[in-house]
Amino acid sequence: MSSETTELNLLCMSGQGSVQAGEALAKLYANQGWFVSVNVYPGTRARSGPVINYVKISDSEAMASCANYHPSEVIVFQEELLLTAKNNTHELIADAIGRMNRGTLLVNSPKSPQEIDLPFNLEGVVATVDATGIAGRLLQRNPPPVGLTLLGAYARITEAIDMDELLSIIRETFPGTVGERNAEATLEAYETVQAIGGVKFQVDRRPARLEHTPVADLPQYYQFDRYDKLPGFSNGSPFVWRDKVPVCEDNKCICPGVCISEVMCPDGTGFIIRRDLPHQGYRIDVDFCRGCGICAEVCVGSALTMVDEDQVKKDNPEYTDITAEPHRPEIATHQRIHLDI
Repeated sequence: MSSETTELNLLCMSGQGSVQAGEALAKLYANQGWFVSVNVYPGTRARSGPVINYVKISDSEAMASCANYHPSEVIVFQEELLLTAKNNTHELIADAIGRMNRGTLLVNSPKSPQEIDLPFNLEGVVATVDATGIAGRLLQRNPPPVGLTLLGAYARITEAIDMDELLSIIRETFPGTVGERNAEATLEAYETVQAIGGVKFQVDRRPARLEHTPVADLPQYYQFDRYDKLPGFSNGSPFVWRDKVPVCEDNKCICPGVCISEVMCPDGTGFIIRRDLPHQGYRIDVDFCRGCGICAEVCVGSALTMVDEDQVKKDNPEYTDITAEPHRPEIATHQRIHLDI
């Protein structure tokens, strides 16, 4: 007897909430008696790069543990990742989208479904919802985690999960005001998602697994053009949605021991330098800092301020006293936990 299996790929930038969304889906389907596997690549602590969350739901325990070969549903958390897939500038992203020839594509975008530039041929449903706008307004975070918000739209267009149960799981996971705001965002996405379907969407197809184009020959579409000429940095993927960076006023940097801002950085991209400076100071690896602002919120001496990056680029194009490269031995960041008193 053949098994009934659904394969769902979630594609996002690190920090956009695909792990939360995958966990919520696992609870929802497991409560319905399904076997569920959730596999995150490259992992839950990716350094601001693209992340793929492979979710498989099956009535067979053996099938649920296999890889996603034929996804029938894909959720794209960042519209620019469609361009990444179209131009094959990240092979795993291209493969995760391009393997779906027939099914449902949900894209986080303020555009209508008709305006979406599809990277591959698709027969099925294309849906859009402005999850960033909804979550940003209700959660008051920049950039906002949109995973749970997108699940509201997913529930509407697939009718695969119960909306009331989804809201209940969100409130259980995040008790209090945070849970209520996430639930409100999820419900608004449910009510505002747009979809077109039942037709075949023809576009030029360039399967990543069959035709490999060298990454060096293509623009990196998960970056904004305004950073293409940034001197001295490799233009890492956080530029796709980072608007602010932490700037340290060194004379207020007072912690003689462990720096709480350094400890709380979710990606290890901010760190204290205690050597070769007139005064110790907090610096970031500008290629990977997401601009989440946690370091500034917890800074004991209020030494850190989140500054608009466009202004930084204008006033301080070299990012002097803002960035440092952790691998440089002269700043000895490998010893940053130790004190130089």
